[in-house]
Amino acid sequence: MNKREAKKFEKLLLAEQERLREGIKRIEESSLHDNSGDNIADITSYAEFGTDNFERETALNIASGETERLREINEALDRIQQGNYGNCEGCGTDIPKKRLEVFPSARYCIECQSKLERDGTL
Repeated sequence: MNKREAKKFEKLLLAEQERLREGIKRIEESSLHDNSGDNIADITSYAEFGTDNFERETALNIASGETERLREINEALDRIQQGNYGNCEGCGTDIPKKRLEVFPSARYCIECQSKLERDGTL
């Protein structure tokens, strides 16, 4: 991969990184600063409290998944800096540019990713 292509993918990754950071921040702020369960007075309030807790837990699970995606993006940015971005970590071949355009943090070519998902190992 030449430097111009690497810069293009770096720009994609940085934009996705910023989008994820903002999303995680919004989820955490809304979940942590929700005070709807402070005044539980009747059975309806208990039901609302349960729903609020479920929604808060769901939001934090989403944030956890987004944090994992952010880690993958950071690792891809590291690979760009090291000069091995776009190389399959399984077989060493080049990851097709079309795959990287769709999934810029990809670590494996399609064949190795399929084998990893199917067998659990490469």
